[in-house]
Amino acid sequence: MIPFRTLSAPALALALAACASAFRDDSRYVSLGNHRGYYVLQVGSPLAVKLGYPYPPTSNTGDPMHRGYGDDAIAFRLNAAGVLTAPPAYFSQMPADTSLTNVLARFKVGVTTWPEIDRLLPYPNAHRRAPAGTKLIYKVISVYNPMEEDTSN
Repeated sequence: MIPFRTLSAPALALALAACASAFRDDSRYVSLGNHRGYYVLQVGSPLAVKLGYPYPPTSNTGDPMHRGYGDDAIAFRLNAAGVLTAPPAYFSQMPADTSLTNVLARFKVGVTTWPEIDRLLPYPNAHRRAPAGTKLIYKVISVYNPMEEDTSN
């Protein structure tokens, strides 16, 4: 390893740029009209942290212990009555699944209730701590990426 102090300014700038480009954050909000839309987020992205989702219950398909298998998640913020208070947030490792985004497009902030969400997305739930009077619930979606599978056998 090269000691930090021996790098020239241009070499240091190039090294930092390479590190920055390794994490391409394409987190974004997808607007679908009045009170409709959803976020597509990457774990640890600045937008995910800003929205209050620093640790979603996801697992990476590239994890050496579970090669090819992982978990995506969709976050829902609800009030005490179980009504959606913010757009859903979809944490996806690969391009967002269109069948899931089509379901997310049906949800309306201030109108859609937890029973409707639970019926349309029958995946396991993971609860997280949320401010008093609110709920933060994730739907955990198992995913498989054959490109990450261990083929050394």
